Amino acid sequence: MIGFSSVARARLANAGRVTACTLGAYGLTALVSAALSRLLVRLGMDAVEAVTGVTLASFALFAVIAMSAFHARSPARAWVIMILLALPPTLLLALSE
Repeated sequence: MIGFSSVARARLANAGRVTACTLGAYGLTALVSAALSRLLVRLGMDAVEAVTGVTLASFALFAVIAMSAFHARSPARAWVIMILLALPPTLLLALSE
């Protein structure tokens, strides 16, 4: 069996990080935004203000998640962290219905 060269491994790792950075960060940001909006509405905030405020904050959240994907030691670790971070907002959305 032929192994990957170091250049191929580096390119594959970068492709995994870019995928985590784009698709993973977008999905996690959308999930957190929906959960936080619903939580703020439940706490008594007006729905329009809650969605607007969370949407504005989501741009910073996306940037932090994307940077953390490139900071992780491996793309697999970045994906595991994103999946673990997605669990609480998923439960919050599931329980708030």
